[in-house]
Amino acid sequence: MENNIQRITQALEALISRPEHDEHAIKSFFAAHYRQTVNGIELDYDNFIAHMARLKQIVESMTLTILAIAQQGNHVLTHHRVEISKRDGEHAITEVFARFTLENKRIVSCYELTRLISGNEEDKRLGSTY
Repeated sequence: MENNIQRITQALEALISRPEHDEHAIKSFFAAHYRQTVNGIELDYDNFIAHMARLKQIVESMTLTILAIAQQGNHVLTHHRVEISKRDGEHAITEVFARFTLENKRIVSCYELTRLISGNEEDKRLGSTY
């Protein structure tokens, strides 16, 4: 069994911790048929690319803290927290529970529940905005 935990950790660090939008990094971790559901909102691969680009326009920096992570077969479950500093000077903290599915070392799906711990009302949509 491959160590998918390491792959998910690398993907989260690459996408969340780096301040710039990097489509090449996304392509290196995510399959072209990737699907994501965030709090009931569904994104396909193109929506996900647009989401990450929009997020990087809004956010100055994000700090990732993985609280727990586990693997069962090709599924990885994470419980992580993201501290967000936005370009407008505001701050937010989100808590995320996610189930990632991998095939051939690429992420093919993510089912995510995100909870805003602190921030503005519109920050509730940071996990799915595009």
